[in-house]
Amino acid sequence: MARPQTTHPAGVRKCSRNACRWPASASLTFAYVQKVAWIEDLIDQPHPAAYDLCAAHAERLQVPIGWKKEDLRVVPPAVTPIRPGLDAWASGSSERGAASGA
Repeated sequence: MARPQTTHPAGVRKCSRNACRWPASASLTFAYVQKVAWIEDLIDQPHPAAYDLCAAHAERLQVPIGWKKEDLRVVPPAVTPIRPGLDAWASGSSERGAASGA
């Protein structure tokens, strides 16, 4: 059975991690000899030596023991919520409570 294709707007790259559906916001590159991994703002064009990551995977990236992780993003974005619908639901319920006088 064929796997359904996830549709993304033209020009939007998705995270390289398996089964992740979030859009990429950072690029991961690394150097074995120096034992360093760099997280940068998403590069303009895809490159075979760089991995595209969503904000959540970029934040949670763990490097091997003895390696160093350098976050070179201008402003690291907030981590993408696991269940983004809950934020809207929570803010809506607090507004409803205020409107009813609770």
